[in-house]
Amino acid sequence: MSVKADTIKAIFTNLLFVIGVILIIFGFSKGTLTLARIATFEKYPLDSYQETKCELEVNAPRYVKPDGTVQDLSPEEKSKQLAKCTASLEHERSVKKLDDLVISFSTLIAGAAVAFSFKRFIFK
Repeated sequence: MSVKADTIKAIFTNLLFVIGVILIIFGFSKGTLTLARIATFEKYPLDSYQETKCELEVNAPRYVKPDGTVQDLSPEEKSKQLAKCTASLEHERSVKKLDDLVISFSTLIAGAAVAFSFKRFIFK
């Protein structure tokens, strides 16, 4: 092989190794954060606007009548809507937790696979 081809091969393998190491670091830190959230909080946390979404939806006035008075929900309708919104939040929590776990694990595994497969070319 020529010197130019060896240089390109070395740069390419070094770059892929570095990408693998970066993926390992990202996957490990994301996994640690996810496990800390699972261990620390009673319910897996969502973003702050999602956590307060139910109170805002239930307590907001529904519509204004032509005479200018505000029509609001009855207490029974409010409790039904709050229960429905809370169930939706719980579903969002479980989906977010699963997404975070899958992203952490798959990034860690992909980074390890890339780094270890190109490690043999770098550390001869």
